[in-house]
Amino acid sequence: MRVLFILIAFGMIAVPALMMLAREDLPRGRRIGRALVIFLAPAIALGAIQSVPELDGRALSYPNAWTMLRLFLSGLALILSWCLYVWFTARR
Repeated sequence: MRVLFILIAFGMIAVPALMMLAREDLPRGRRIGRALVIFLAPAIALGAIQSVPELDGRALSYPNAWTMLRLFLSGLALILSWCLYVWFTARR
């Protein structure tokens, strides 16, 4: 079951990056750069969660509040790639 959840999470991050690569209205370098930003932004966000001791589950005070914040930030990291994709594809 854990493998299934990991595949779903990876798909939520990889699909918008692949969709950005498939666009043909931008030059190749811009598409690759934007796809890398879309793909790496959630990893950086989750890395930031792991680097803060309170968010890593080692909170000494208010552990329930830190756990809720960690869950909220983890959920945001999963939809961050879709938000970036929409932001990059918006007409200006």
